[in-house]
Amino acid sequence: MKRTLSILFVVFAGLLSSVAVADAAPAHPVTIYAPVGVSSGDSVQALSCSSGNLCVWPVADGSRNRCSWSNADNDWRGGSTVCSWSASPVMASYNHGTSSSYAGVCMYTVANYGGNVAYFLYQGQSASGFPGVVIRSHKWVTTDTCF
Repeated sequence: MKRTLSILFVVFAGLLSSVAVADAAPAHPVTIYAPVGVSSGDSVQALSCSSGNLCVWPVADGSRNRCSWSNADNDWRGGSTVCSWSASPVMASYNHGTSSSYAGVCMYTVANYGGNVAYFLYQGQSASGFPGVVIRSHKWVTTDTCF
């Protein structure tokens, strides 16, 4: 009987500790990724993007249909700069930001900087093998934290 009670106590304590951890978690789980294929240096030159801008393409080689922004945009489909193909996945990106006030740019899967997944690119980095997700908004941030 003591052994059964001891086992039940351990199981109950384990359940309580997992509940406490779950309560401490954010209401909306967030995943932040640095895209696969992130690079800097010579390979950045393959993706042409004006200084100070974030540029994205629907093709991995950046050969056509570039969309670019010099500021944050809360909705790529209806914000300050409309990206005509933004209902399709991003296949390449380049953060050519130059301001020392920012660490990088966060790209979100939902308008108004929302969603449960965000992608972060440091200034000067490109991702020409981007994970192929639909991005809907972005903003420059002072740390590598998107939420």
